Amino acid sequence: MKQQQNKNSRCGFSFVEVLFAVVLLGFLIAPIFTLLTQSSSGTVQNRNDILAQQHATNLLAYAYSLPFDHIFLNAGPARTIKDLSVTANAATLDLGMEEDMFTRTIEIDQQKPADWPHAYKIITVKVKWKQANESAREIKVAGLVSQ
Repeated sequence: MKQQQNKNSRCGFSFVEVLFAVVLLGFLIAPIFTLLTQSSSGTVQNRNDILAQQHATNLLAYAYSLPFDHIFLNAGPARTIKDLSVTANAATLDLGMEEDMFTRTIEIDQQKPADWPHAYKIITVKVKWKQANESAREIKVAGLVSQ
């Protein structure tokens, strides 16, 4: 009788057991995918923060290299600077921004206090950007040039 039972019984898992194992595996793997997604978005955010800082400091460094009365340093409201090429020592440097997500502005305010012997200009560079699924971000760098 035992031989007959062994021949008719089947080895393996039932559909319910397999379904339970798949659901359990899904619950265990879901947090890992969430962690990887958050890590990836954090890396992209850091990259964009660094690029924005670099775009701002490049423009500020260019402004520092100019004479006080240069036309680029004329006082006025904020203006957008997207493309910028600089020639120095027979080499051309591209200080433009390739990424369309960034917007860079420069604002120059000239001051000449009555009790101060020198005029000076306050240079404010702002870089704004918006990443997908996030709020708009902005970085501001300011500097001072004097006569």
